[in-house]
Amino acid sequence: MGISLPRTLSVVVPVSLVAALLAGCGNPLADRTGGDAKGSGQGVPPEIEIPTITTAVLDPVPVEAYLLTEEQWTELGKAESVLRARCMKSFGIAYEEPAFAVPSAGQTISQYRYGKLDPAKTAVYGYKNPETQSPGALSDAESRAAKERQMRTHANMRRVLHGTDNPAEKTGAGGQDVNGRKVPAGGCIGEAQQKMGNYGDAKVANDVNLDSFGKSLQDERVLAVFAKWSRCMEEKGYNYRTPIEASGDKRWFGERATAQEKTVATADAECKIENNVAGVWYAVDVAYQKEAIEGNAEELDQVQKAVEDQLKVAAEVLGG
Repeated sequence: MGISLPRTLSVVVPVSLVAALLAGCGNPLADRTGGDAKGSGQGVPPEIEIPTITTAVLDPVPVEAYLLTEEQWTELGKAESVLRARCMKSFGIAYEEPAFAVPSAGQTISQYRYGKLDPAKTAVYGYKNPETQSPGALSDAESRAAKERQMRTHANMRRVLHGTDNPAEKTGAGGQDVNGRKVPAGGCIGEAQQKMGNYGDAKVANDVNLDSFGKSLQDERVLAVFAKWSRCMEEKGYNYRTPIEASGDKRWFGERATAQEKTVATADAECKIENNVAGVWYAVDVAYQKEAIEGNAEELDQVQKAVEDQLKVAAEVLGG
């Protein structure tokens, strides 16, 4: 399987990285008006149209057209699971894949890319995503443990599934004789991946996704609105330079939101709305993405074609 970067960058980018990005800008959060929201300098999109965004980012960012959607990841994953199970069955081994979670309907990369924006939700969930906080939902640790329990298979099953007898190795060379058949290279996992084309988000698309976000954090227009947001937070009694610092506060690392986290997250959302932080940030981010997409048009066209081909294979597998 290929690589998927986190769908929402603003809640996973380390605060240390943000600090490093901002450090190259002199004194980025000094007092600025940012009134005309125009950029300057080489490589900075000079004109942007700034939308007013209050409690939700409804439009996707342009690079999403070149990244797998949650639904596509699920479709490809299901097809890969079917191929693994078929391979195992051909060796006379009954094998059941872990169930796939149903993706959140309509969720996009941009949904939480600029942080939490709805005070009504932050008052309940703090900086946590509502989708992961439903009653009875498994935590990440619990989900990993459940999958590990299922994957602790007996020797023959591991040999066929992974192509190796060594539990410390994810995949091996294969070639073993099991029930009269030769184990394929990488086991049934490797065979399924080969048939599915090692699908995943293409590097060029991931680069566009990351680069535009990084550039937005150094853009004068975003820094100006961060400064306004910071002053708003200070008036509410909180000392943060950027929204990412607030959401990345180590005090909020627990699985459930504390009362303090909910209070800070709500103040954060209110200050974002008051200063249209998401509107400015989104517009700048999108402008950088459009430039990068134009500059990598040919390669990104090939990415789209590759995804279409992989989805055709998945449809054939699931339809068979």
